[in-house]
Amino acid sequence: MVKTLRYSLLAMLAMVCNVAFADAYKVLTFPDDGEEGKGITAYTKDWNAVKGGDTWIMSNFNSNKWNNWTYVKCGRKDNASVAGIATGFAMDKAIGNVMVTIDKITANKVNSMSLVVASDAAFANIVETVNAPTIAAGEIQFKPTKPAAGLYYKLVFDCASASANGVIQISKVQYFEEGNDPVIVDITNTPETAYTVAKAKELVAAGEGLATKVYVKGFITDITEVSAQYGNATYTIADAKGAEDGMVVFRGYYLGGEKFTAEDQLAVGDEVIVYGQLMTYSGAPQIGQGNQLYSINKGTGIENVEAAQDAKQVIYTIGGQQLQKAQKGLNIINGKKVVVK
Repeated sequence: MVKTLRYSLLAMLAMVCNVAFADAYKVLTFPDDGEEGKGITAYTKDWNAVKGGDTWIMSNFNSNKWNNWTYVKCGRKDNASVAGIATGFAMDKAIGNVMVTIDKITANKVNSMSLVVASDAAFANIVETVNAPTIAAGEIQFKPTKPAAGLYYKLVFDCASASANGVIQISKVQYFEEGNDPVIVDITNTPETAYTVAKAKELVAAGEGLATKVYVKGFITDITEVSAQYGNATYTIADAKGAEDGMVVFRGYYLGGEKFTAEDQLAVGDEVIVYGQLMTYSGAPQIGQGNQLYSINKGTGIENVEAAQDAKQVIYTIGGQQLQKAQKGLNIINGKKVVVK
């Protein structure tokens, strides 16, 4: 059995190059090789996805006609729905693990996620139902307890009515033979060990663990837009000022997830740490929408710092009063003096 591996700061370089990943027996990725997905723009259609000569039945998943999507989405605005990804073929191997890569999820709008295993294509004769161990973004594993050859597999996503379409975003489904468990790669880091832009690009190219949000450090080399209307900004960061081999930070938010209110909150040359999800868009690596700034260094020291929502911070006023969040002026954050404007 292949053991779960974790990147650490000291072992990072060696592991990226030398880890041998378990091979999935069957893999469904997007866009698929078929034609039907090219015509889907709704969350209420059944269509066939084709990969490597195999066919999956997609129910209530949107492909957006593969218009820059490398994933599918399910879950509807103002309507409850149940989506599915079912094998249109019987696996000729015993499957011991089905792993789903969930890039994004509105967890409080998901009633359940499960894997249904059946002996027939109509799923009338159920062998077992395996519930998801957690409802969250990441590599979600479903482990059948009765693996055998000749079975069919259907992933079922029961979503409540939501305020927007696309409750769950899925980029990959992998089926592993019994005894050949997948490797789970954890690329989690900290602000102190923020990845360089070059390392972030390597991780995107490797394509593993990308459902995890990470910290990336770089200099702003170009600003596409700072939108006070939508409160987000799109800009490029690189490992050196003026470098041309940067990475786009797409529609990110300000410190602590606050909205941008003015264009001068960012400037070319600022050194930033961004907290967000690595991904590929139109073939290029980027930090995806919904990211946020962890810090900005404008050349005279770190002037603005506020923690990402799930990063621990101990914050005090200069007088010793503990705070829930940083306030304007001088703060003591994790023992360091920080000025928040």
